Amino acid sequence: MKKITLLSLAAIAALATEPVTIQKITVEAQAPKADGKNVAADEMVKFSRQSDLGEMLSNTLPEVNLVRNSGVGNDIIVRGFRKDNINVTIDDAKVCGACPNRMDPPAMHVSSSQIANVEVQEGPFDVTQFGSLGGRINVVTKDPAKGIHGEISATAGSYDYRKLSTVLEGGNDSVQALVGFSRETSGQYKDGNGRTLTEQTDLLATMAAQKYADAYKDMDAYDRNSFWTKIVGNIGSNQKLTLSYFGDRADDVLYPRYKMDAQKDDTDMFNVKYQLFNLSDFSDELKIEGYRSKVEHVMGTDFRKGATTPAATMVAPVDATIKGASIENTLTLAGTKVSVGVDGSVRNWDGTKGSKMNPSRFILLPDVDTKNIALYAKASKSIGKYDLSAGARYDDTTIDPKQSLASHDAVNAAYLNGIEDRDYNNVSANILAKYHYTNNTNVFMGLGQSIRVPDAKELYWVTVNTTGTANINSAINGGNDNLKATKNREIDLGAEHTAGNFHVKGTAFYSDLKDFIYQYKTGASTNTWANIDARIVGLDLQADYMLNNEWRIESGAAYQKGTKKDPNVLGQNDNDLAEIPPMKGRVALVFDNSADYAMAEVIGARFQTIDSDNGEQEVAGYGILNLKYGHDFQNGFSLMAGVNNFFDRTYAVNNGYIGNELITGDGIDPLVLNEPGRNFYATLSYKF
Repeated sequence: MKKITLLSLAAIAALATEPVTIQKITVEAQAPKADGKNVAADEMVKFSRQSDLGEMLSNTLPEVNLVRNSGVGNDIIVRGFRKDNINVTIDDAKVCGACPNRMDPPAMHVSSSQIANVEVQEGPFDVTQFGSLGGRINVVTKDPAKGIHGEISATAGSYDYRKLSTVLEGGNDSVQALVGFSRETSGQYKDGNGRTLTEQTDLLATMAAQKYADAYKDMDAYDRNSFWTKIVGNIGSNQKLTLSYFGDRADDVLYPRYKMDAQKDDTDMFNVKYQLFNLSDFSDELKIEGYRSKVEHVMGTDFRKGATTPAATMVAPVDATIKGASIENTLTLAGTKVSVGVDGSVRNWDGTKGSKMNPSRFILLPDVDTKNIALYAKASKSIGKYDLSAGARYDDTTIDPKQSLASHDAVNAAYLNGIEDRDYNNVSANILAKYHYTNNTNVFMGLGQSIRVPDAKELYWVTVNTTGTANINSAINGGNDNLKATKNREIDLGAEHTAGNFHVKGTAFYSDLKDFIYQYKTGASTNTWANIDARIVGLDLQADYMLNNEWRIESGAAYQKGTKKDPNVLGQNDNDLAEIPPMKGRVALVFDNSADYAMAEVIGARFQTIDSDNGEQEVAGYGILNLKYGHDFQNGFSLMAGVNNFFDRTYAVNNGYIGNELITGDGIDPLVLNEPGRNFYATLSYKF
């Protein structure tokens, strides 16, 4: 069992609702306690303006970075791993974004007002989930409490940001329930140069049709409503049933980096969990879980200059559905905690593109089912000064494009006749060890292998060329249905030491990537995917010092470097992997007592090493100052306020890679979107 250690960086929370915690799950092994459970300390992570999970994590953990897409819906990079190379789950259940270009990454499909804590696990050390190649992020939502309680909060900020959130919960010893709702809107933020999102596209020298029409240049960045409910029933003394639902409706979200905006993004997610405790000597806990989530995503060019007529206005409706179930039994044998489980899921991805006159004219994704069934086991035990754990998983995966030829015209027929099913069988495994050298010093090591199969876009992506016909050559601006699964073979080494009020912890890793699925350029404005061998190496360091009971200094830094072992496989020369974030660090001075919280933090990064062969754009280094203050009036009311980017710097983060369908200035280079300039926010909340 991996130890869950709390990140002591107090940096974020969910817009003045209950404080959120960030739990960083390291490669350390820890034996179970006497009650069969691991213990994680509770450290409150303080408030911020961010409602976007990507922004929250990026501003908290140096080894987590943001990919800026818009004012919301931003993607996450963990240690240089992004997209399907990391797993994002909500209460251990998966939700898959529908947009092929990650307008709606999985991290978007949860309201910040729901979040109790976020677990960030780095490396290939999770065997309970399918495809955790480089890490996993699990969002744990709030459980209802007994009695009658409620909260209402209102946030206002720069750029006409507004959010209203309310939660009501209650129950008795047998049943507890909660319901919540939030409405969030925002105008377009401005960068340090005073440019809005739409104005940043005006910097492009060409692609005039992709720029925003004058009538839409001042429209809001997004409008979003979220609603959720959870019911927990305690059945007798040893059974627990949890039912939950989350719905999200986001409309007219501007994505200036892309050729389209999101006109509709509707999410529905259902989750059920049934737990039975202490059934026998061979079952401490039997857990049965099931979930289903669906995302309906509609992209369009309505707001762009090229949308002059219905025939010239493009629309792309895409749906993504995933349903899954698992059964896990946990028991204790001779002081060893053992869990054995069965896990399965079916992910469907289907999309078309056309003019408003015929939106299903061309296939983007041919109604693909990805079916997975797996067996896994994990165990942990303490022997003297050693804590040991290990895990293994076997996956059987079938990927089936099942689009019917009869549902489309002859333009798509040749492509649909040419694609094939794929089957993958893989084994993942890991072993972890921690040695307590003294009471204040320990060292730890992890060895692991994990697997990630190609997704439907990488295998079967279709685009439409300027002549109005479908490209059927998978090597030109489309998928590659010969892709192999990627293997990550990784070693992590680390040490931790406490001396009085000072605590330091460091981890280094080496990730050897076999058949890494990599997107690369095949022409001036075309790209596809190939398997390459690569490596990512890095380290992160955390150091904290308690000045007294109220004041402390927090600091952290992370560095990673990605390298192609042989770029000649792609017909290229640059050895650098794309989307590898630069060295980033954070230093903060924090005051915290029972009524007041204040923080001054500096977040900075070096310039980014880029893959120039694949159109990745240079991103300069930066440093910003954020200030925050909060006060609890001890009568149910609390007030929180802050300012981000105090000196109004103009800067950008890791978002210059060609590996999406981006707006380009000359057919080659993607638009690099700047981060928000100086912005203020304040939240007033009341709890009873």
